[in-house]
Amino acid sequence: GVMSQELSPVMAGGIFAIDRHYFNEIGQYDKGMDLWGGENLELSLRIWMCGGQLFIIPCSRVGHISKNDNKSHEILKAVARNYLRLVHVWLDEYKEQFFLRRPGLKFTTYGNISERIELRKRLGCKSFQWYLDTVFPELEVSVDS
Repeated sequence: GVMSQELSPVMAGGIFAIDRHYFNEIGQYDKGMDLWGGENLELSLRIWMCGGQLFIIPCSRVGHISKNDNKSHEILKAVARNYLRLVHVWLDEYKEQFFLRRPGLKFTTYGNISERIELRKRLGCKSFQWYLDTVFPELEVSVDS
């Protein structure tokens, strides 16, 4: 039978298949992100906004073993930093929406993002507004409410 696949606005986690050449071409992972968290969202936005497409293949099977290292404070710090990098590189004017929900993060440091902003320019990526209008219109509705 033909394998069915469905376009997806974002991938759930860091388990995915991607052509190595394409992964390199679109800038791999953001090396400024720490530890864990947000890289799946960042990569999803980048794939869509920079001309790619993201598919969910329903019949795929993946195993995931995670170690239970309870470094919850470290993880929360890393997640916050990673989201800030994503917000400042990809969300354009919508970053204000993010800070309305997480005002405490407005003055948190997130490292140098100039390389990622340069990557976005070099790849000729579209705006976050384009992403909302074209890829994930349902999100805009929830943002407005």
